[in-house]
Amino acid sequence: MPKTLFWRLASLLMIALAVAVLAMILLFRQDRATLIARNFTEAKMAQIEALRATLAKVAVDESTGRPAQPLQRLGREYGVMLIPTDRRPEIGQVPRGPALAPLVEKLQEQLGHDTEIRLGMRLDQPVVWIRLKLGEQGARAVWAGIPIRNVEAGEVPMRLLVTLGGVLIVLLAATLWFARRLSRPLADLADAVDKVAVGKRPDPLPEDGPTEIARVARNVNRMAANLERLERDRSTMLAGISHDIRTPLTRLRLAGEMAVSDPQSRSEMAADIDEIDRIVTQFLDFARGNPKESPIRIDLRESLSAVARKAESRSLPVQWAAGEDAICVNTFPAAFERMLMNLIENAHRYGKPPVELVLIRDGVVAEIDVLDAGEGVAAADVERLKQPFVRGDQARGGSMGAGLGLALVERLAQWHGGSFDLLPRAGAGTIARLRLPLA
Repeated sequence: MPKTLFWRLASLLMIALAVAVLAMILLFRQDRATLIARNFTEAKMAQIEALRATLAKVAVDESTGRPAQPLQRLGREYGVMLIPTDRRPEIGQVPRGPALAPLVEKLQEQLGHDTEIRLGMRLDQPVVWIRLKLGEQGARAVWAGIPIRNVEAGEVPMRLLVTLGGVLIVLLAATLWFARRLSRPLADLADAVDKVAVGKRPDPLPEDGPTEIARVARNVNRMAANLERLERDRSTMLAGISHDIRTPLTRLRLAGEMAVSDPQSRSEMAADIDEIDRIVTQFLDFARGNPKESPIRIDLRESLSAVARKAESRSLPVQWAAGEDAICVNTFPAAFERMLMNLIENAHRYGKPPVELVLIRDGVVAEIDVLDAGEGVAAADVERLKQPFVRGDQARGGSMGAGLGLALVERLAQWHGGSFDLLPRAGAGTIARLRLPLA
């Protein structure tokens, strides 16, 4: 079998075309033989026998060797073509094939086993030529051509229709099977690329099949292995960074508490250290790949209540009222909490209180809104603010930060199979909206 996809497809088309042409040739020959055989009924055989008897009685001029009676008129009477053999010693071809054998045997049994029979074409019409003796002595002979009428539209043999249908079904089945064999590696390749696109490790692809697909499969396997190695290296590096940065921050916090006597300066230093720790946490969260925890099914009323209490403990008050109906989603618990805390922190940092938390069911998704009463975000800035390391203008971005909060929220929302958006709030303020599929 050819190695390349091009030649496999070309081979499929050539084989299908060859089978179709061969089948049509065989069916044409078989149908023509059947058509000829059907024309030779008992009445036709009796007509041929009468013609032979008439030709045997025709007087032949000894001097010229020509019949006394014109052959054309005799041919019109019997509906045949009569050609003397001295003008055409050979005509047509000897009938071949098993389909015509019964007809030849039938004619030779009726007219004599030494009777010569030929098959030819005249003006796109099949003609059976029979050599018959002329005159009583039989010294001369003529070719009697019996034209075969064309088949009518309603006389197409059922065998022909069934055979054509069978050939088409076989060709269609073979084509579908072959196309499936060619498309399966492409489908596996597409599934593997989809997994890589969302950060998952695909199963190794088989590296056989057409040359082009095998080469792509090898490269995808190599790429997936490299990504997995990079993920391991990144996890190791992030663990080291977390330890190496937070340890000095802890020492700075302790030194500030012990060495700085001014309460205001000590408070400002502690706030700066907490801000640095928050930025480092955002960097680490954003740099991590897929969550390491397993997703679980949660009731959003309970989870949002816990988030509201945690925000309250960090001096980030949130107005929240749980509804009566349970709304459940599948979440990564730590990532989900981080996502909501980021939005609440942003609402307090860049907006104005009161900050509200609202949960509703919208069809097959749960909609979580974090609302503030600040100056709002321009629609033209929404997509820009969701990019990594992008901060708002002075009105909303004067505070210290790395510009990763909203980018991290959007990534976490995508981990959950949902979406994140910023919308203007009626009156004043911003709506940070999360949409997560229901469990």
